[in-house]
Amino acid sequence: MSENKVTQPSQQLPPFASWPTIKILSPPKGRFSPKTDEWCLTYCTQSINGRFHGNEPICRSMCIRRVFAHEIKNLIAFKTHRNIGQDGKAMYPLPFEGQPANVPRWLGGKPPREEDTEDDELPQVKQPPQPIKYWDEGWYLWTSQNRFAIHDKLESMRHDLGRQQQTVKQQEERREVWQEYQDHLQKEDQTPQVEGKWWGPIVPPRPLPEFRSQSMLVPLPPDLPPFWQSMTNLLAPTRKALNIFQESLESGEQRELAGRVWEKARTTEPFVLAGRVFDTWYQLLKDADPPSDDDKKST
Repeated sequence: MSENKVTQPSQQLPPFASWPTIKILSPPKGRFSPKTDEWCLTYCTQSINGRFHGNEPICRSMCIRRVFAHEIKNLIAFKTHRNIGQDGKAMYPLPFEGQPANVPRWLGGKPPREEDTEDDELPQVKQPPQPIKYWDEGWYLWTSQNRFAIHDKLESMRHDLGRQQQTVKQQEERREVWQEYQDHLQKEDQTPQVEGKWWGPIVPPRPLPEFRSQSMLVPLPPDLPPFWQSMTNLLAPTRKALNIFQESLESGEQRELAGRVWEKARTTEPFVLAGRVFDTWYQLLKDADPPSDDDKKST
């Protein structure tokens, strides 16, 4: 028996199909981008004496953070922000260490306003609160010297700005509950007595120690105060003195004073005055001489 072999027509390939090709793949953008947006450098040291006494290690940490446009703006492909300001940016407040009241003045910070006056008799004027500063697109520098703050910073690197804001809010609520509990103990003058593992009063969880004052967050470049403004304040008295001198020149008072000095210089009054000064100076030196040995014997 003969087998019928069906020959299939050969498929024609497009031109240059067998040539090597190059594929260009564009990485995802926005919140799915694999780009690095934060770099941190942390080191800690400990001494033998500090380890023996259980002291805290000496830690230093520095992080550089870049905030992209999609993190604070509702772009066409990524619309996830809700609290939008008038400028079209999401209003995510900076953490405690980034607010102007907690930043050094030479880096653009503003000292807190004093609400209470020194004199109790004067009426106290309530000052308006400090304006809140929000995250903006650009670069930021974060530094700290506290290990709790460093740990909290590493935990925040897992979340975006919205989730970080929620975490800060939860920490604040935890501190408030703990403070209310401490005030209640002082008011009632009682301490919790635990009778067993699951018995006793309900005690709220203890928050972490205060570490935010040992951290700092500033934008790059920082909002430095104007240099010429400081120079203007420094040279303000000199400018006022020069203006007075210029007015006296224009009015002729300096010319009149120079004429009077020249007239007095041609008389004998300057020599008489110099002689009186010399006589007074010589009399003072003579009275200040220590007594001689003969004077001591006579006395």
